[in-house]
Amino acid sequence: MTAEFSADLASWHYLYGKPDVTATIRSTPADFMVDEQLNFQPSGSGEHLLLQIEKRGQNTQYIARQLARLTGLRMRDISYAGLKDRHALTRQWFCFKWPIKQALDWQDWQIEDSRILQVVRHYRKLRLGALKANHFQLTLTDVSEPEAILERLQLIKNGVPNYYGEQRFGRAGGNLALADSLFAGERITDRQVRGLALSASRSYLFNTVLSQRIARGLFNQVLDGDILQLDGSGSIFQIETADSTLQQRLLDGDVHPTAPLVGLDGAQVSQQAEALEQEALAGHQQWCQGLVEYRLQGARRSIRLVPQHLNAAIKGNSITLNFALPAGCFATSVLRELASYRDGSRPLAELE
Repeated sequence: MTAEFSADLASWHYLYGKPDVTATIRSTPADFMVDEQLNFQPSGSGEHLLLQIEKRGQNTQYIARQLARLTGLRMRDISYAGLKDRHALTRQWFCFKWPIKQALDWQDWQIEDSRILQVVRHYRKLRLGALKANHFQLTLTDVSEPEAILERLQLIKNGVPNYYGEQRFGRAGGNLALADSLFAGERITDRQVRGLALSASRSYLFNTVLSQRIARGLFNQVLDGDILQLDGSGSIFQIETADSTLQQRLLDGDVHPTAPLVGLDGAQVSQQAEALEQEALAGHQQWCQGLVEYRLQGARRSIRLVPQHLNAAIKGNSITLNFALPAGCFATSVLRELASYRDGSRPLAELE
């Protein structure tokens, strides 16, 4: 089953055609650098401590467990804005409540392959998703045609498919196999594992609709009955009829088409857009119904991802890319349109 899902993940359509250029990512953790930008400024006072931590080769949950151990708090008392890859060098924020008058000797803490960059107080807890953007510095090595990458960058600046990245689905699509078992009636008692399965299945359905839209040449086309998202905002609105004004707004990057995050209720497309989505999801009705029964709230997500501040520098057969993406978007979805890459961290992952 996982082999079948793994093949599916590789079959989603490319917007600009599958790249001929080959490259390697994550030869070392420092080749994949991520820096979180919160969507607020810390207040400097309050009962909560925000810690910016740089970590190398460690995942988010590991750092949270170490903070719980060092503070004597429970794991659930440690919050963060988002999960970050293990095989990377990342700077991200953690938070916990700590009495104002109680000392905390964080300068003496030793956390493997990590260091605390700053600690600041804030008046409330850090919530999941409280990010404005993630800033990436990615180094591609063993690039077969560096100049071809630069040429392709000019296309990428106009946007790429906002696919959920392969890490959402687990190794060889393992999280999707779990979802398939769950929707077939098998119980998954571990809440975290069940959540991974539900999230992966919903992401898979989104990608399926997006891939269908590309296959039909409708990625940059407004459809009758579409639901559009305002650029830089979560605000969406439905249209009855596509017209030249809306089409120009799409081409200008002011609005983006959306695809469904299947679940209970949520905004529904109509007409031409509805027909496309129904056809794309026709073979996945058990999953769609399962997501409703598990009472996930339906939503919409932009199908277009436009990297911000995108630039690149060549050094020999390596290329360093810098760009920023909104929270919840995947750098690998940008890289997918640039090069046919091999992930250098995977041999290590197979040993874990």
